[in-house]
Order: sequence, then structure tokens, then C-alpha cells
Amino acid sequence: LCAVSAAALIALAIGIPVLKLKGHYLAMATLGFGTIIYRLLLASPYFGEADGISEVPGFTLLPAVGGLGPLVVSGSPALRVMNYYLAWGVLLVGMLLLLNLIRSRAGLALRALHSSEEAAEAAGVDTARAKLRVFVLSAVYAAVAGVLLTHYNGGIGPSEAAVMKSVRYVALVAVGGMTNLWGTLLMGAGLTFLSLRGVFGTYDDAVFGLILIAVMLFAPEGILSLRRILRGWLPETRS
Repeated sequence: LCAVSAAALIALAIGIPVLKLKGHYLAMATLGFGTIIYRLLLASPYFGEADGISEVPGFTLLPAVGGLGPLVVSGSPALRVMNYYLAWGVLLVGMLLLLNLIRSRAGLALRALHSSEEAAEAAGVDTARAKLRVFVLSAVYAAVAGVLLTHYNGGIGPSEAAVMKSVRYVALVAVGGMTNLWGTLLMGAGLTFLSLRGVFGTYDDAVFGLILIAVMLFAPEGILSLRRILRGWLPETRS
């Protein structure tokens, strides 16, 4: 809870000045903040410098209820299977919350903002506040994932804040489609599975970088939109 709250506050502090920028300037500013955090973690004895934080104990997510034991997030071999399903459970809860958000009035404003910021402003949407809120929300989601990862692995290093990690995450979202939650989930899970299986070998980071470039050039709405794009390129057939 402390980690998630801290992430939200940091995102709020960063988002207020940074979200006034647009386009490539916004991307460069957020990337710059990520690089600063990475270098600070790398040089900080408090965070273990290059070795990172180790021997992080497990924590109880939910206490024991009735005949069911407590849900503990830990790297213990005896709890790995339970933690696997626990992570999927947290993911699905997060997806349901986002789906409800999309269908709400705030979600309608966010969709309008995605389509055209100028049109959203003309319709009465407070675009600055909407962007800040979704920026903080994204930090909260990332913090929840980070907490689970850290306690499951028993530690975490500064490499998790490296630039290529950011490229990887953006690539996962881009492949699935930035407006398609289920597409992002499916494509993200698939690419992560291939990466963990070592399919890309030593070219792992390069592959994700190439995927990001290719998707941005040929399928900016995600790989699932290729079918519609190809249909538009092919000549129409008459029966």
C-alpha cells in the first residue's frame, strides 16, 4: 500500500509539469525522467546500487478466511503455483476495473481525448485533469505489478527501470493496440511468453525495438488492425 501510494504521489508530481507538453516532447520528457530514476537507483547505496534490493520477504495479500489459508506473495517454491494464479487474478480484477472505467462518463471523456484533444476541449472536457488522472492511474497499476514482482522474486534491481524496459512495455501495448485492452493483454502475454522461453535469444531487446518501429509504421492501431488495413489495400471483388 505504501509503495502504490508513493508511486501515485510521484506520478502526480511528475505529471503536473510534464503533461503540459505534447507529442514527441512529452515522450522525451517521460523518457528523461525514467533515465534519471534509473541512474539514481544505480548510484544509491540505499537501494543496493547495481545489485539492487535483495532478501525482500513475502507479504500477506489476504488473511485466512474460514478453511482457506492466507494468500501470501512470496518466492517460496511451495507458493509458486498459488502466486501464478494470484497474479492472473489481480490482472483480471484490474482489467474489469478498466473496462468499467471505459464504459463510464470519465471513460467517454478519455476516448474523446484520445481521438482529438481540441475536440474534447470544445466539448467541455477538462483535458489537463483527465490526462493527469490517467497518468496517475497508470502509475498505480505499474506499482501493483512492481510490488508483486519484487516480493515474488525476493528482490529487484535498477535494470527494471532501464530505458529498454520502457521500450519493451510500449512495444507490448503498441502491438495489442493502444485502444484495445484485450488485444494488449493477449499480445503482451504472447510476446512475454516467447521472451521468457528464450525464443529471441540475445536479440531480445532488439526484437522488441523492431516490433515497436514496425507497428508504429504499418499498424499504429495494433497488430489486430492489420486485417482491416489489408482489406483496404486489396482490390474489391465483385460477385
